[in-house]
Amino acid sequence: MYVTKSKSKAVLFSYLVGNRNGDGSDTPIRLEGLDASKNYKVKELNLYPGTKSAIKEDQVYSGEYLMTAGFNPVVNARRTSVVLEIEAM
Repeated sequence: MYVTKSKSKAVLFSYLVGNRNGDGSDTPIRLEGLDASKNYKVKELNLYPGTKSAIKEDQVYSGEYLMTAGFNPVVNARRTSVVLEIEAM
């Protein structure tokens, strides 16, 4: 994950590195470096044309929530890599 100095934008790269028994990301990843007092939207960047994201792009998260509870990028056998943009509102 890369975060701007102003903490207003970040990019998160998540990859499925093992697929034993159909495992994927079933638990949230705690993000780091965001501003706990800001609100953020999460958008998937690496979508194939005509496909929909498994990420709810209209959902708003507090920086505190993303850094304590975390965010599940929904990586699995059908979505082996996910690139997310996290942007302050």
